[in-house]
Amino acid sequence: MKTKPRRRRTGPPELSSTEFRRADTRKPRRFQTRDWALAAVVAGVAATLYFITAARDIVVGDGAEFITVAAVLGVPHPPGYPLFTMLGHIFSLLPLGPIPFRVNLMSVVCDSLAVGIVYLSALRLTSSRLAAMTVGLVLMVNPIFWTWSLSAEVFPLNNLLTALLILLLVTWHQKPESGGILVASFFVAGAGLTNQQTIILLAPAFVFILWQGRSILRKRPRLVAIAAAAFIIGLLPYFYIPWASSRHPAYNWGNISSLHDFISFITRRFYGSGRLVATIEYLGGSPIDRIWALCRSFGLVVGVFALLGVAEAYRRARWYCWFSLIAFGCTGPLFAWISNLNLKTTPAALFVLERFFLMPLVVVVPLVGFGVLMVSSLIRRYASSLPVPPLWPVAGVCLVASGASVIANYQDIDQSRNFIVRRFCEDIFRTAEPGTIFLTAGDAIVFPMTYLQTVEGLGSQITLINLSLFSQPWYVDQLRQRYPDVVFPFNSYDGRANNLKLLADANPGRRISFAVTPVIDDGSLYESYWPYQHGLLTVLEPKSKGLSFGDLLSDNKQLLEQYRPPAPGTVKKGTFESYILLAYAWPEFQIGGMLERAGAKDGARQLYQHALEVDPDFDLARNALAGLEH
Repeated sequence: MKTKPRRRRTGPPELSSTEFRRADTRKPRRFQTRDWALAAVVAGVAATLYFITAARDIVVGDGAEFITVAAVLGVPHPPGYPLFTMLGHIFSLLPLGPIPFRVNLMSVVCDSLAVGIVYLSALRLTSSRLAAMTVGLVLMVNPIFWTWSLSAEVFPLNNLLTALLILLLVTWHQKPESGGILVASFFVAGAGLTNQQTIILLAPAFVFILWQGRSILRKRPRLVAIAAAAFIIGLLPYFYIPWASSRHPAYNWGNISSLHDFISFITRRFYGSGRLVATIEYLGGSPIDRIWALCRSFGLVVGVFALLGVAEAYRRARWYCWFSLIAFGCTGPLFAWISNLNLKTTPAALFVLERFFLMPLVVVVPLVGFGVLMVSSLIRRYASSLPVPPLWPVAGVCLVASGASVIANYQDIDQSRNFIVRRFCEDIFRTAEPGTIFLTAGDAIVFPMTYLQTVEGLGSQITLINLSLFSQPWYVDQLRQRYPDVVFPFNSYDGRANNLKLLADANPGRRISFAVTPVIDDGSLYESYWPYQHGLLTVLEPKSKGLSFGDLLSDNKQLLEQYRPPAPGTVKKGTFESYILLAYAWPEFQIGGMLERAGAKDGARQLYQHALEVDPDFDLARNALAGLEH
């Protein structure tokens, strides 16, 4: 009697709930060629999405500084990020588009690889290709993860190293006899510290895995020594900092010349080693607000399935449940607590903090795979008559939700046509007269203008001074070398004896200018100078110099007509782009105030209205306009 041949299943294999519960999670799944191919596909899909939407130019944030140091092999702000700088320099040499785009591609590559590695971790943990692909998909389209994949930053490389470290630790736990995997994990941990030091927050979870394998380690002390040596080798990129600084590159933060300088630099003493930002006014606030912001950043799909995944992992792979909870607790809520950044001080505070939510996201997202298995088990139990494996509808729901997320967020996240920062800096350069001393502070202006001046040679006619560093003797020394025709009458600015008036008096033939308003006002300038609105710049003119109101209006009318302010709908709120929009609206607000005080209310009303058209969120202009009606 002939038996009917069994129909071959074409879908991805999955374990039944009973089979999975009986499986020994210490026994690793052997990756097959198909698994590696699927990891490459997942990473390739992420790379395609990120490449299409990646920034083609400089954007707000630290990216412009990182592009600068990558191009000139310089030294960025503490703790120096040497691994990123060296890899970024390699990307800057690619024959593909302008330099900013090349270095931005490093973030595209790193986060795409991170997605592929997270897929492998989820596959090793769940033994389900479909569940693992779902994990990779929801990570890929997470709005914050996607956003920070598009421009030069140290966090995508940190995501990659974090994902790789987790995969190595999971693999070693399942296969503790493989000493090479443990050695590799120690090396990755050391290398990670040379890129983004917050990876040290994974140390308690790392130690937990080592404790789980303590019986193996006690029998192999030589392996422990080799692993420790691998960790030290991973730290070697830090030697780049004194080497690069000794070359005196065009961008050289700190001018490291001694061991004391080096230690102070990598421990971030300039900012305060235990603080996220140096500005005291931005510290404080409710830690609950920061933790809630962290939870919101995960999104509904990751949040729900990860919570379910915790329960399922506790049943099926209890060691991993504790590992992930320890890792998440330290990288997420603990960091949010100790970062001490007040989210209510400025709309951009969350923009600064949310980059640090990426590592806990990478840590927690493999739990989504367990959540998918839990839901599919429930479907199998209560809807056993389904014509398809229960994993398919669960994965389908996640696919639909991810597709909806892409459609909903694409326009807001897409950076491929974002030239706001470049145009703003070019408008400033165009406004400043040759010989201008331009005083500014803040990442929104300093970093992009530094890039354009240092790498592309734009704005060479102005002296750019970062007031945030003006109190540092090494910075004043660098300014003297960079601008030998400018007189710096002191070795460091202190706002008292060594003040801005002293700088202005020492350079009588040069204009002193600020963007929008003086970012540091020590009170000394207004003894002899008065602020004159010159387009985007506030220029300090001697009180002895007379300028008519008619000259002010005609001068600014011509400048404002040449500017290219971004359309309000294209500006990403809650980022430094909002500051740029304010800078474009500020001149008309200032001149409108002068007209109002002179009694020309109709002219003032027109300028206030136009300032609001440029920046609809400009409350000062709105209040001034309302005041004219009373």
